[in-house]
Amino acid sequence: MTHTLLFWLSLAVLLFWALGAYNRLVRLRARVIGAFAAVDQRLMQVLPLVSERAAVRRAQPATVDPVAGAQSVHADVDASLDGLRGASIQFEVALRVARKSPLDAPSMAALRTACATMQVSWERSQAQPDEALSANQRAWEDNQQASNEALESFNQSVAIYNRAIAQFPAVVLAYFFGFRAADCL
Repeated sequence: MTHTLLFWLSLAVLLFWALGAYNRLVRLRARVIGAFAAVDQRLMQVLPLVSERAAVRRAQPATVDPVAGAQSVHADVDASLDGLRGASIQFEVALRVARKSPLDAPSMAALRTACATMQVSWERSQAQPDEALSANQRAWEDNQQASNEALESFNQSVAIYNRAIAQFPAVVLAYFFGFRAADCL
């Protein structure tokens, strides 16, 4: 009789522990997804800045470089705008995919690459500084700072989530219920 009671008591304790651990993993996953929403919001603000930069660059009058000539200057501006436009398309697509699955490592890797490409393209588009672009540049820098803060919060949430699903015995529940390690940005 005491062995039966001890068995059922142990089973109840194990069941309640498993429910608690599962709920904790679900809460942590929801926290990561919530943190990504803040990152997504900040990163979406990049696209209007890119459009504004392209509009300002196209509206600028041509300056003639006596050595290279006007055609060379236009070609440089057009090339940097084409690169920025292409990077923004890649960025937008990667952001859409990451939005659908923020815990998927390949999605985060694609978004990380798109962010880096966007940064390089942005820097190339400002090769010729201009007063008309200074407000746009300040807005970009402010957005980058806010995005970095959101990314830091997201990465901290991912680290906590990854530690939680890697701990024994929660790793067993994570395996059975499909909790996979997330990737930082």
